[in-house]
Amino acid sequence: MKYPVGLLFGLASTLAFAQQGGIGAVKVEPNPAKAGQEVKITISAEGEASSFCGMVVHFDDGSESRQIKIDGKDGKFPATISKTYAKAGSYSIKAEGKKITTHFPCVGSATAKLVVEGAAAKPAAPACPDGYKMSGKPGKAGDFSCKGGKGAVTPAQPLVCGDGLEYFSNDKAKQLGCRKAKGKK
Repeated sequence: MKYPVGLLFGLASTLAFAQQGGIGAVKVEPNPAKAGQEVKITISAEGEASSFCGMVVHFDDGSESRQIKIDGKDGKFPATISKTYAKAGSYSIKAEGKKITTHFPCVGSATAKLVVEGAAAKPAAPACPDGYKMSGKPGKAGDFSCKGGKGAVTPAQPLVCGDGLEYFSNDKAKQLGCRKAKGKK
């Protein structure tokens, strides 16, 4: 039985391509991440992956997908990219083969889940009680002092100070505020 040579080569190359590995896994670090924090996305190969193929990575946050060419020189498996997620939520990051210019699609696809938590809340800005005004600017530790105007009365309850700070008051000088706790730097 005779077969055309082109058919035999086509069948052989198809079988060789089918036996190669492809996109094996997507790994995201850190996971969970904070909103606004950069994450590292690593796409690894499974088996003997092609050294000349294309893929696309979908981020699931409405941003544009990123195309990656694996060419054996600059683009190799494992491929690593960085991404920052602005909002808290759960995201499904997917890498899948895609023809990019002369690069045929990488075989397969892989997905990873990423949890993005809300950014850490900033401490509230210091506030002086009625009849008092801020003296200067708050310190880096959040320490501040307030100077009382004419008729200012010291509040019945002390101010609530942040971590590492303690309340102080000087009725004679009409000053109060929060300062670094003794023994703290």
